[in-house]
Amino acid sequence: MPRTLSRRWAAPFAAAVLGATLAAPACAGAIPLDTFLQFAFTDAGTGATGCDPADPAGPICIPSSGTPTVFLDAPAWIFDAPASGALLTVVDAFASGDRFEIFDFGVLVGFTSLIPRGAFSDCGDDPVNCLADAVMSKGFFVLGPGSHSLTLTPLESPSGLGSAYLHVAAAVPAPASALLAALGLAALGVPRRARTTLQTKEAA
Repeated sequence: MPRTLSRRWAAPFAAAVLGATLAAPACAGAIPLDTFLQFAFTDAGTGATGCDPADPAGPICIPSSGTPTVFLDAPAWIFDAPASGALLTVVDAFASGDRFEIFDFGVLVGFTSLIPRGAFSDCGDDPVNCLADAVMSKGFFVLGPGSHSLTLTPLESPSGLGSAYLHVAAAVPAPASALLAALGLAALGVPRRARTTLQTKEAA
């Protein structure tokens, strides 16, 4: 026989559920661009979270003592990329050995770099130092213009608990595109220079 609440407890129970619902954290907001953002993770295969108190469900993280960083709230982490697209950077922090897979709207984007076999490093809490450390797993991913919704999952997590960083910036044009644009501008300038030189000679 299924258990049911008596009428005596139904109203208080409903009020408690409503209160818990209202107290629950709201859905994740848009993440800022051009900012190093710190996330947390536990075991391999378990999705990454934000850091408490930005994400009450996440663990307490150690903030960066160098480059300014911001704790991420609960995933998914959403943002709008400009017309040029966006460059997503993900880098491990503190002790090396962790590696991540990145998803956008649940679709696999890619993996951070393989960890050199037998190598160990501790880059500390500064994401810039961690990016410069060859032993730390990192990845750079170009994302198209428009809306994105990121989630991350550790592929490898030897200690079972840690934190790392992500950074989203407007993508710069590909070198080939930039070169073509520069050549185009230079070509437009040639006839003007030639015309100016010709007019100067005729005036003489």
